Amino acid sequence: MTNELKDWTSIETPQDIRLVVADMDGTLLDADSELPVGFWPLLDRLEQLGIAFVPASGRQYQTLQQMFARAGRPMPVIAENGNVVAVDGEVVETHGVNHEIADETISMVDATSEDLGLVVCGLDSAYIQRTDAPFVAEASKYYKALTEVKDLREVLRYPDEKILKLAIFDFGDAESMARNELGFVSDPYEYVVSGAHWVDIMDKHVDKGEGVKAIQRALGVTRAQTAAFGDYLNDIGMLNEAEFSFAMANAHEGVKKAARYLAPANTEEGVIRVVDRLVG
Repeated sequence: MTNELKDWTSIETPQDIRLVVADMDGTLLDADSELPVGFWPLLDRLEQLGIAFVPASGRQYQTLQQMFARAGRPMPVIAENGNVVAVDGEVVETHGVNHEIADETISMVDATSEDLGLVVCGLDSAYIQRTDAPFVAEASKYYKALTEVKDLREVLRYPDEKILKLAIFDFGDAESMARNELGFVSDPYEYVVSGAHWVDIMDKHVDKGEGVKAIQRALGVTRAQTAAFGDYLNDIGMLNEAEFSFAMANAHEGVKKAARYLAPANTEEGVIRVVDRLVG
């Protein structure tokens, strides 16, 4: 059974919102993958009202720290699709994958005829073996702490590095590639399609929803006081943890089936417009 998707303007305002959680690409960020101009005034307003804003992304923790450095203070963050949760500048929760699934994934990418690139996502850095400019440009968008290695299996021997997840970039269609190539991924892991060209292999018990629950516990916020925004399949878990769940107008149909409300597209500053209305 799916929810009947309601328009965002149907919500009575103001609401007692204490926590706003937003995906980045295709949700908060504009068509150029930049924070919209209206974001910073909104963030100041939310702070004055005692409302926490949390970016929730498949992007790396270090990348999100850099993107929001202008805030001048540590923000709560859900990174790596929920595998890293930080509050007040401190990482409070991490999850990861073992070396066996990492090795299998490296072998698949090496053997396939698909045009794929693999990012081994560690807590200290992300690692790549493929070094052609188009792939490096795509990986660099999401992983600011990025290290090139001759062989990704080297990373599995680093004693102090925790492997959080495995991110596969497909220059074609990630969703169909995942169906065809990732049959070896099994319990306790799963693959999550996080964009048109990205698939993450990670602990099946972890998603952005678990990250939202960790933030709610840390801040003493309820589901009824939470608003969440997303556009792709990896956002469904966090939408389930928010009373006010919004699919962007540009969202995947699966996300629209999971959300309660429809927000304007990311290219129309949808998150900013809806939050502005919610808080009155």
